Amino acid sequence: MNTPARHVRAAVFVLGALLAGALAAVVSTVAPAPFPFAVGFAVAVPVMDVALNPETVPAERDRAIAHGIVAGLAGIVVGCAVGALTLALALGEYATIGLTAAATFLAAEYGGRVVLGRVP
Repeated sequence: MNTPARHVRAAVFVLGALLAGALAAVVSTVAPAPFPFAVGFAVAVPVMDVALNPETVPAERDRAIAHGIVAGLAGIVVGCAVGALTLALALGEYATIGLTAAATFLAAEYGGRVVLGRVP
């Protein structure tokens, strides 16, 4: 386990929030309501894990970066799929955002671990 210093974790937290916001802003120019939220949230979860919960980050740098990228991509794919499904079913704004948030978080939090657990 590689636990960075507090000021490094704070910088990662702020940069993660800025990156997530920037990506969500870009997606919001081309996609409707739940998709920018799903993309921003999926990017924020693995980055914020480094800052808030560093003991879950793999010790090897390459493995940690791969874990974060795969987790973010899993969150984006699952979040956008659930967002599209809830829009197609016309469940309403609160249900759409709630289900999208739950699916995105679970996929981003556990997706990287599950996928990379199968890769040697």
